[in-house]
Amino acid sequence: MPFLQTRDSSVVDRQTFELKQDSARIGRSASSEICLDHHGISRDHAVVTYDKGTHFISDMNSRNGTFVNGRPIHEATRLRNGDLVRLCDVELIYTDNDGSSLSESGLSNKSSQASINRVIVSDAEQISESYTVKRQIELSKKKPVLTSANAAVKLQAMIDIGRNIGASVDQVVPQLVENLLKIFPQADCAFIMLTSEQTNRLELKGFQHRDPNNLDSFSISRSILEKVAASKAAVLSDDVSNDSRFDMSESIVSYNIYSIMAAPIMDYDQSEVLGVIQVDARSRGQRFTYEDLDMLVALAYQVAVTYQNAKLHEVAIAEQIMEREMNIANTVQRGLLPQHSPVIENYGFFDFYRPAKYLGGDYYDYIQLADGRLVFALGDVSGKGVAASLLMAKLSAEVRGGLIIETSFEDTMKRLNRTFCDPRWDNRFITFFFGVLDQKTNEIVFHNAGHVPPILFSPDGTVEMLGDEIIGLPLGVMEDTVYPEYRLTLQAGQKLIVISDGITDAMNAKGEYFMMDGVVKFLKDSQVSGVEEFGTNLISAVHSFAGRTPQSDDQSMIVVGRNP
Repeated sequence: MPFLQTRDSSVVDRQTFELKQDSARIGRSASSEICLDHHGISRDHAVVTYDKGTHFISDMNSRNGTFVNGRPIHEATRLRNGDLVRLCDVELIYTDNDGSSLSESGLSNKSSQASINRVIVSDAEQISESYTVKRQIELSKKKPVLTSANAAVKLQAMIDIGRNIGASVDQVVPQLVENLLKIFPQADCAFIMLTSEQTNRLELKGFQHRDPNNLDSFSISRSILEKVAASKAAVLSDDVSNDSRFDMSESIVSYNIYSIMAAPIMDYDQSEVLGVIQVDARSRGQRFTYEDLDMLVALAYQVAVTYQNAKLHEVAIAEQIMEREMNIANTVQRGLLPQHSPVIENYGFFDFYRPAKYLGGDYYDYIQLADGRLVFALGDVSGKGVAASLLMAKLSAEVRGGLIIETSFEDTMKRLNRTFCDPRWDNRFITFFFGVLDQKTNEIVFHNAGHVPPILFSPDGTVEMLGDEIIGLPLGVMEDTVYPEYRLTLQAGQKLIVISDGITDAMNAKGEYFMMDGVVKFLKDSQVSGVEEFGTNLISAVHSFAGRTPQSDDQSMIVVGRNP
């Protein structure tokens, strides 16, 4: 039977806990299957689960964390025979099904690794609000003053800290705590706690003890840290044993701390606390001075700069990765669009697509039917960005699928509408134009689901908006919507222009929109007959109108023209 067994220590007696169930909670609570009565252990600290012949251990958001072989765990971690599990300074050895276990001597390597950074963050004690801090510096009122004491060592340590600007946070913190012990020779311990973005609580990020051979556990008072963070002020107690602040805090006294100082790490504008630095002397007779506190505050400023630069560096790298991924996504999305225009005798085609961002919600396609007719479609998904682009990809697939499954174009439209009325699309809708060209008869049949009406341009300069009376609701609005057809015969030299509202909504520096009036004016002034040149000139007119004003909506267009 697999079991966990506590190691002999001054904290707990040896106990053996058989793992009979599929799940066993470890914690201070009496209801836990593995109950460990220790002040640093949370009520529900960790849980051991069994799955397919293997045990796993997971931390349950405990305040001091769970460690396996000296490493903190952040997800379910497999347990192997002889693994050393540590909760604060309580250690348990896992033994698997064969009943064997590593000997105590065989655990030496794992034990020494587990002893690194054995720090317990305790919040059991409370601080009296009537306490008058012996030395307090309001950061918003007083700037730090550097002293000449140990100037060379302090200057070198400051230089070392400065060298870390731009490095990752994980690289910065260990070097920072090491430098604190160089700057304050009377300090035995130094640590840095940073505010977690997830929990908004102070979490231990770096700890250093002057004696690397000291394997004792060290406790940290959370209450003094939170006092410093709340007041945004650095504090010094040069003699804890005679300090009224700690009268009600027996655990502080039991930590053997004789002198202590802490300073908040503030952001650039001194409005937000990023964390707290603390150093303490645990040897009798070692005390910090006012000048030491001034130096600690100065270091807190430098740490803040280093830390924030490291975070900005991480954000910059994440943005670069995201930009590369978005570029790839843009390439994939464009791969869903036609790679070239159709080639049909006596006809010319022009198409254009430009998203407002990396990814867009506009769609267009050409689909050749088995009987020779050509479907040309253009849609506009509500919204922009990733969500719209995913729905655009869905539309592309559904249009082609609907043409195969349904027997009429009107039924294809009904099918598309039903598909996008599904609530899983988060109430997004799609304006959609669906046209079919029969080059044998020169007839075009189209359906319109809430889209901008197509424009018919004739060689004599006549401009006509078609099919206002048959425009239905956009796809995805009402499930039983009917989409009637509109028929026309395209005469020689005529062109049918289908656009998205990103064309008409193009805006210039004055806040004016291109609008449909701009499209009509261009068409009436146009003197070209070729479809390619005609479409290119129209897009150029839109972009000339907008100038350097950023594009606010996706733009797409199809032009179908019958040669003169």
